[in-house]
Amino acid sequence: MAGIISRATQQVTRTIQRSLPVPKFLQSDDVAIIRKVEGIHKPDGRQVDVQYLFTIITKILLHDNPSGDGGVTNGTSTGSSEVPAQIINKICCEISCNCSGRNSQETTIMLLEKFLSNYSWEAKLVIMVAAFAVNNGEFYLLTELYTKNPVSKNIALLKQLKGVVEDAELFEQFSGAITDLNKAMVALIRSVLQFNTLPSEYHASNKPPFSTVITDIVRAVYWTIYSVVTCVSHIVALIGSKNQRTIAATMTWELSELATKVNSIQTILQKHFSRIKQEIGGYNVLVNLFETVQDITAIFQAFFHVEGGKLPLVVGTTKEQVKIEVLKHTKVLLLISGLDIWQVEIKALAKLYEHLKAKHNIQYQLVWIPIVEGNLDEHKFLSLQSLMSWFTVRHPSVIKPEVIRYIKEVWKFSKHAILVPFDQQGHAESVHTLDLLWLIGHLPGLLPSSPGSKISPWEEKQLTLDILIHDIYHVDSTKPAPIICLYGGEDMKWIEEFIP
Repeated sequence: MAGIISRATQQVTRTIQRSLPVPKFLQSDDVAIIRKVEGIHKPDGRQVDVQYLFTIITKILLHDNPSGDGGVTNGTSTGSSEVPAQIINKICCEISCNCSGRNSQETTIMLLEKFLSNYSWEAKLVIMVAAFAVNNGEFYLLTELYTKNPVSKNIALLKQLKGVVEDAELFEQFSGAITDLNKAMVALIRSVLQFNTLPSEYHASNKPPFSTVITDIVRAVYWTIYSVVTCVSHIVALIGSKNQRTIAATMTWELSELATKVNSIQTILQKHFSRIKQEIGGYNVLVNLFETVQDITAIFQAFFHVEGGKLPLVVGTTKEQVKIEVLKHTKVLLLISGLDIWQVEIKALAKLYEHLKAKHNIQYQLVWIPIVEGNLDEHKFLSLQSLMSWFTVRHPSVIKPEVIRYIKEVWKFSKHAILVPFDQQGHAESVHTLDLLWLIGHLPGLLPSSPGSKISPWEEKQLTLDILIHDIYHVDSTKPAPIICLYGGEDMKWIEEFIP
C-alpha cells in the first residue's frame, strides 16, 4: 500500500509541475526592482560580525558538522560586535506571521525598508538569512524528530502537518527543494563575503573594476530575501491545509526554480571575484615589472591580451598587424587618450610625425593606447585609428584591465590625453599632457637640435606652423599671410569671451 501511495504522489507531483507556467518572478525584468532596492539602501555604519553570523547560519541550514564538535559554533563572536538578536527576532516574527498569502516582492521590499535599510549589503544578507535559519531550523527539528519525540509529533498534529511528514515521497521532494535552496543561499552569501577580503580600495562603488560588481551584489540581496520570504510563506501555508499534496508539489517546483536563480547569481559573482583577483595579481606583476624590467618589449607583452593568435598592435592607417618585437631597442612614446580626443589634434600630430619620419629625425616609435570603459563607440574608434600612421592597439579590448588601472593610478590619466616616453630599457620618463609645442621643443630625440645647442627648433626654423596647419587650415598663398592665433585651456568661460 505504501508503494502505491508513493507512486501516486510522484505521478501527481510530476503532472502538476508539467502543467505549471514559468513563475512570474522569473518572467519580469528585475532592473527596476534593483534600482528601488538601491534607493532604500542607507547604511549608517552600524557593525555586524557577518562572518561569525554566517558560520552559525551555515551549521543550521546545512546541518553542518565538519569539525565533529556536535555542530555547535563557539558561543562568542570573533569580531567587535554581538549577534543582532533583536533585529533577527523581529524579522523572524514578521516573516512567520505576515508572509503567508502576501506578494513576495512587496514583502521583500518592506523588509528591506523597515528593518534593514541602515545595514551594509552583506549585513542585510546574513541578518535576513539568520532569521530564516531560525524558522527553517524549527521546521527541520519538527520533521526530524517526528518519529522519535512525542512532543514533535504532537506539535505536528496541532499544525496539521502529519499528512506532509508521513508521505515519504512528498516530504522528500519538498524538504529536498528547501535543502537545495539553502545550499544555494549559503553559497551566494559566501561569494558576497569573499569581496571583503579584497584590498579596501576595491570597495568603493564608483571605482572599477568593483563598480561592475555592486549591481550583482544588490541583486543577490534582493533574490536571497525574496527566496526566504517565499520559502517561509510556503511552510506556513502548509499548516492546516486541506490539499497538502497539490500545494506541496507546486511549492517544491517554485523553490527549485528559485534555487536555480540564486545559483546563477552566485556563478556571476564568483566570476567577478576571480576576475578581480586575477587583475590584482596582474597589477602587482606590472608594478614589479616596471621596477625591474630591462627590455621594453616585456612591458608591452604584459600590456595586452593575446586573442586567437592575433597580434595586439597594428599600423593605424593600414591595419597591418605588427609584432611587439618591432619596439625592441627603440624609444617609445605612448599616446594615451579616450575617444573624445579632438581629431584636429590627431591630424596635427600625424602631420608632424610624417614630416619627421621623412627627414629621418624621429627616434621614437609612437603607440596609441585608447582607454575605453563602458560601451565602445566602434565607429569613433575606427575613425580616430584611421588618422594615425603610427602603431595603435588593434582593439581597445586587448588592453588588460590592470594596465588601465596602472595608467589611471600611477600616470594619473583622467580625461586629457597624455604622452609617456619610454627609453629602450622600458623605463618610463616624465608624463606630459598632449601639448604639441612641448612635443616639438622638449622631447629628446623627436626632433633633435644641433649637438650642444639649446636653441629651440622653432628658432632654428626647422619647423614652422605650416607643418601643423597644412591640410587643416588651407592658406591662399596669393593673398596676404593670415595671422594665426593658437589659444586654449580649461577655462571655457574665458574661451567663450575670447572668441569674437
